[in-house]
Amino acid sequence: MIRVTLVIRHTAFIKEAALNSELGHLISLQDVDVEIKRLREEVESLPSRRDELERQFAESVREYLAIKQELDDAQAEKRRLESELENEQQKHQKFKNDLMKATNEREYTTAVREIDVTRKTISTLETEVLKLMERVEKLDVQVAERTPEMETRRIEVDRQLKEWLASADSNQQNLDSLRVERAAKMQALGPDARATYERLSRMRSGFALAEARDYSCMACRMKIRPQVFNDIRKGETIITCESCGRILYFKVEAATT
Repeated sequence: MIRVTLVIRHTAFIKEAALNSELGHLISLQDVDVEIKRLREEVESLPSRRDELERQFAESVREYLAIKQELDDAQAEKRRLESELENEQQKHQKFKNDLMKATNEREYTTAVREIDVTRKTISTLETEVLKLMERVEKLDVQVAERTPEMETRRIEVDRQLKEWLASADSNQQNLDSLRVERAAKMQALGPDARATYERLSRMRSGFALAEARDYSCMACRMKIRPQVFNDIRKGETIITCESCGRILYFKVEAATT
């Protein structure tokens, strides 16, 4: 005798010999609902995923621009100090010339004092300029390294967004088809089975049915009495779990002949 198997999603097989027709519809209906839920969540999550991707990119851009601004500020400060240093060097040279031209003690003392002040100022400015030169060099390297990275990152973000949009369009089309399929499956159910499924689906987060395996409900893990388990294996009637209330079904791993 050949036993026919009913192929359902996830490559599982449900024994169809003497299978209650409504139970078969309920099993396939839940598969459709699970897929609808998955696709809907993917479609609905697109705006938040897009915003998070753009936020991360914007954060990288802010960090890059902060480094670039720091470089610009350091370069501006370096130019200012170099200009100030040049002025001090000119003053220093002037006072040295004044020293050579001094004709009395007062002029000589004043020139010596000013030469000493400008020498110290020049030394301080040269130290600050050297520090800024090192800082500018480091920042310049960072900006040079990150500039192509920002360009590549923008291209990658745009590619990812384009891919997500294409996936969302495809998912939406699949959703439309599955909703039509769901409506047909719901119509094939009797009023009682339909109401029971809808009620359990709402109560159990979309899982109105559960597999019965090894004398246990795989949803709540509660034991099933042997006689009840045997009745579930036969698939002739709709049987619910005495613990969680889900409709139970038996699944075999492969088709047999």
